[in-house]
Amino acid sequence: MQFSKQLNQAISRAWLLTALYFVTPVVLADVTISGLEGRVRDNVRLMLSLEKEQCAAPEWKIRGLYEKADREIDEGLRALGYYHGAVKKSLTFGKACWKADFDIDPGPQVHVNDVSITISGAAHDDPEFQKLKNKLLKINGSPLDQGQYEKMKSRIESLALARGYLQGSFTEKKLLIDKELNKADIRLVFDAGKRMVFGNIVVEQDILDPEFIKKFISIKSGDFYTSEQLAKTYNDLSKSGYFDMIDIVPDVENDAQGVPVLIKLRPKKKHHYAFGVGFDTDIGPLLSGAYDNRLLNRRGHYLTSALDLSPVLSTASVEYNVPLNNPISDTFSFGGGLKREDTDNFNTLSAKLSGRLKHALDSGWKQTLFLDLDYEDFTIGSTRTKTLLLVPGGSWIKSVSNDVLRPTRGYRAKFDVSGSYRNPLSDVSFLQGAISATWLHPLPWNSKFIGRTDLGATLVDQFDKLPTSYRFYAGGINSIRGYAYKELGPKDSEGNVVGGRFLTVLSLEYEKTVFDNWGVAAFVDSGNAFNVDNILLKTGAGLGVRWYSPFGPVRVDFAVPLNESDSSFQIHFAAGARL
Repeated sequence: MQFSKQLNQAISRAWLLTALYFVTPVVLADVTISGLEGRVRDNVRLMLSLEKEQCAAPEWKIRGLYEKADREIDEGLRALGYYHGAVKKSLTFGKACWKADFDIDPGPQVHVNDVSITISGAAHDDPEFQKLKNKLLKINGSPLDQGQYEKMKSRIESLALARGYLQGSFTEKKLLIDKELNKADIRLVFDAGKRMVFGNIVVEQDILDPEFIKKFISIKSGDFYTSEQLAKTYNDLSKSGYFDMIDIVPDVENDAQGVPVLIKLRPKKKHHYAFGVGFDTDIGPLLSGAYDNRLLNRRGHYLTSALDLSPVLSTASVEYNVPLNNPISDTFSFGGGLKREDTDNFNTLSAKLSGRLKHALDSGWKQTLFLDLDYEDFTIGSTRTKTLLLVPGGSWIKSVSNDVLRPTRGYRAKFDVSGSYRNPLSDVSFLQGAISATWLHPLPWNSKFIGRTDLGATLVDQFDKLPTSYRFYAGGINSIRGYAYKELGPKDSEGNVVGGRFLTVLSLEYEKTVFDNWGVAAFVDSGNAFNVDNILLKTGAGLGVRWYSPFGPVRVDFAVPLNESDSSFQIHFAAGARL
């Protein structure tokens, strides 16, 4: 019994000591460095072992590191060209802690007096090496930085590997320092050897036709070996969406001039399902689902489908996709879809058959040319209309940002043009154009400016027969906040919003990060959907909260209308990046 009591006491003391160990704050000693500024001070501080020691460190250890400090300071100074440093130092021990002071005179700095770079072998006349050489020679006359000297060598070696000079090496690499004259000479001689080419290329896979796979592979037997082409091949195969694993292995140890390349591909699962539950203040609770068949045949055809259900807006679509001669940038698709939309002002049910030709331009723009056969049954107030349209058109979109999930700089622009001419397959003649753009720009104090605009115009012979899908409305989180979804636009004699021929929306927003993953915003939105005989701008303003989540930004906005509205305020919620 006595033994058990002693054991419990020992365990309790152990737990107490452990808790004190983790609770007791770590106190670092005061190490002061005077006489240095900027990078030199930072580099010396980085080299000092004393800098990392706590007040509780034993005295014998501190004295040992103190004696070692002269050598560490000298190494830190030499790295940035100071070879005549003088150090005055002191070390004192108090009851609570110790303190070290270093007064350092760095002396004169060594400057680069002459740089000589010689490239021999097959790379002697390579224009890329000439460009690099001219850049590196600009270091002449600058203060000596040994880190920069090491980077010079690394850049030459990296370029050699990237350009296929796989056996290249330095035959001479010297940094000659004259301490008396404070001058340094750099001598680099690089023998690139022969330039390698791609040898036999073997692709291990059995899901797609070999001829189709070749369209994603930019490396060709006999072409000069470049890491850029290897990276492009990897990226193109990855973007194709067919493969779960891509392994490209060049045999650079091969003695022959041709470098064999083995490409191993493992397919993704053929069937992909996705389900989701969400909420949007414009359309209410949302259920979504998607099904993709990633491999309908060995020619790379694939199927995509999606279903979204909500009280206001529900859609269903299916699309059969056919990669064209350049599958990296060109695809043809055909499919169909259903849409049901029920707002306070109208309800509509539409069915669409469509064909789309998609092309990714080298400039970053994504182009879609389409032909839609659209049947829409819509009701506004007590008037029900049925319209059939054959609509050709085009869409161009480009998005650029410095970060996918949390951008601070970038833009997104989209242009749409569509129309129809009255014929047996079209009840209405119209021509419509629309522009939407969003611009992000960083501001001081960890903040950013967000500008957004939406512009649209329609020429139509019979507006009353034009479906609601082709009319302009305003209001909602992605339009004019402070007003309900599609609340704004011209009204009929019964007070129903019937939509307009034109659209103008301008939004200005200031967003500031206040914690690591939280921010606040202030905004003002203005504009409306209108006809030329009745232009009435509406404005909303408010404040918002931002959560920068791992899956993208989440926005909650509290907005009030500054003009006549159906409600005194609106709470808007949305998730996802704006660009």
